[in-house]
Amino acid sequence: MQLRMDSRPVGDVLIVQCSGRIIAGKEVFTLHSHVGDSFIKYGDIVLQLDEVEFIDSSGLGALVRLTQAARAKGGDLKLSGVPAKIRKVLEMTSLLSQFETYDTIEEAITAAYLGSRYSRAKAGDTRPRILCVYDSTDIRTFLREVLCSAGYNALTTATIDDALILLKATKAKLVVIPARMQSVHGKPTRKSLEEIDPAVSLLILDESFATQDPGEAAEKLLSDVRSQ
Repeated sequence: MQLRMDSRPVGDVLIVQCSGRIIAGKEVFTLHSHVGDSFIKYGDIVLQLDEVEFIDSSGLGALVRLTQAARAKGGDLKLSGVPAKIRKVLEMTSLLSQFETYDTIEEAITAAYLGSRYSRAKAGDTRPRILCVYDSTDIRTFLREVLCSAGYNALTTATIDDALILLKATKAKLVVIPARMQSVHGKPTRKSLEEIDPAVSLLILDESFATQDPGEAAEKLLSDVRSQ
C-alpha cells in the first residue's frame, strides 16, 4: 500500500496522518517533500502513525533526518499513535530515544504548546489568544490576519474537536465559531468549551460572515471581540 498523507493545521501545529508504508523510493520521497516543505510554516509537526503498516530502514532514516532538520530550526517532529510493531523496531534499532512519542494527538499538541524536551513553550507571545474555528481555509486566513493585525494572537483550526484540544493547551479566553457549529456530536459547543474552562467566552459569527463586505465584516468582528 502506497503512502498517503493527509494534513491539517491545529493552531501553529501541523498534524499529518500517515497511512500505508514508509519505504525506500516514492514513499520516502513523498515524506521528505510533504513534511520538509511544511517546516517553513510550522515549527512543530506531528506524524500520526497509527495507520502505518511498515517502515523500512530508509523510512526510519528519513524520520530521523526530518526530526534533526526540525530541531535545527527550533521546532520538532513528534510521533503519535506509533503501532506496537513499529515501536518494537525503533527499540531494536535504539532509535526510539531520537523521537518524542505520544499515545494521542492531543498529548502531542499539548506538549508543543506547553513545552517539552525539544519544543519551546509557545508562551512568549503575550498578545491575548483567540481561537477561531471555521471550515473554510480562506475564512480562517481572513480571521487570523484581521485579528493579528489588531494585536491579538489568533490561532485557527477547522473543527470543534481540534479547538477543544487547543483550548486545553493554550488557555485561550475567547473562541470564535460560525453559527452552524453551535452544536457538535449532538452536544452544545458552548457546553463542551465550558467543561474545559468555565470562564471561556464564545463569539458566534453571522451565517453570512463569509459573503459580507470584508471591511464591514472585519470592523464588526473587532468590535465584538473587544466587547467580550
